[in-house]
Amino acid sequence: MFIVTRKEGEIQFSDTDFHYLQGVLNSLDSSLSDINEKIKNSDVCDVSGLCDHGEYLIGLGFCAMQRYFFSTLQDIEIEAHVARDLGSKSVLDKPVAKLIHAAANYWKHEPEWHIWLAELKPRSQKTIDEILHGREFADYPLSELLADLCGEKELLLSNCLPYLIEWRKAVWLYTTENV
Repeated sequence: MFIVTRKEGEIQFSDTDFHYLQGVLNSLDSSLSDINEKIKNSDVCDVSGLCDHGEYLIGLGFCAMQRYFFSTLQDIEIEAHVARDLGSKSVLDKPVAKLIHAAANYWKHEPEWHIWLAELKPRSQKTIDEILHGREFADYPLSELLADLCGEKELLLSNCLPYLIEWRKAVWLYTTENV
């Protein structure tokens, strides 16, 4: 939940959940930075385990962002699927909120897909297709998606925060105009 004020005609948000999320992502980024440095200085045999660790942390970060989406929407009259279409778009013109939501769901459910399912259900396949973000395959799909979202910036979860700020504003504008 957030509080909206106007200062000199500009919309400002007071958002405790965003502050909490920022702290979580900065903490995860500290570990990701360490892993990225180790990858640069490692031989080929050690890289796979480091990438697995990085993928795990990135998945946690996407889940924290998904939690932020739900926290933001809890007192707002908008369907979640409508809200996920708002805000910034990726370089492939996909809503970033939808990509983050799919990434969080992928991270949470991917282990069960390999254990119990001989064939993915359509909804699960759609999640995978969304996070692959135009790729046919990726060994580390969450890392690849984060790299797409970061662009030329360092591979850090906190680089997604501007997308979330823009998404929150878009949700607020949509609800004030349509509800």
